[in-house]
Amino acid sequence: MRTFAPLIHGYWYLLRGAGMTLLMAGASVVPATLLGMLFALGQIFGGRISRAAIVTYIFVVRGIPLLVLLTFVYYLLPLTGIDLPPFWGVVLVMACYYAAFMAEVFRAGILSLPQAQWDAARGLGMNRRQMLWIVIFPQAFRLAAPPFVNLCANLIKATSLVSVVGLWELTMASREIVERTLAPFQIFIGAAFLYFCMCFALSRYGKYLEGRVLAGH
Repeated sequence: MRTFAPLIHGYWYLLRGAGMTLLMAGASVVPATLLGMLFALGQIFGGRISRAAIVTYIFVVRGIPLLVLLTFVYYLLPLTGIDLPPFWGVVLVMACYYAAFMAEVFRAGILSLPQAQWDAARGLGMNRRQMLWIVIFPQAFRLAAPPFVNLCANLIKATSLVSVVGLWELTMASREIVERTLAPFQIFIGAAFLYFCMCFALSRYGKYLEGRVLAGH
């Protein structure tokens, strides 16, 4: 027990860091999901120029490491006169970054529906908006739910990068405790356990949704 005394004494601080991690991840997921939906719809129903712009954005963003984008916003944007609060700057970057991945998840979910579903909706006299909201979206979201949940788990893990730009969360809290206790092994085991608990819960939920999707087919 003496070996893990630093972890026992600092676990409340780690839990506060985990709470900040969840807050940051939750604040990023909402705009990332909305942007991902818009990008998916733009790729499917947009014109040639809008499709080309969205596809270019997705490939460029997915080809750049998240840490580079975080560093760009944190250090370079103030030089241009744009000075965002650190928390919201990180949320903006992570939302824009993961929207590129979520767009492909939602696009795949929509395109995976059989043509008969579209034809049946048209046969009922629905316009495009009614067709999407009543028939297409509910089924597409059901199919996209498992990979979407896995992306949310990846987003939680990606929040560990924001400590590099000085934003406080679980990884930063762990480093602060290590500086005081000189016990990196014990502290980072505790931090890893908290990350595992958060991501494992989401992963299990994703497996549950995947089973529901397979059962529905």
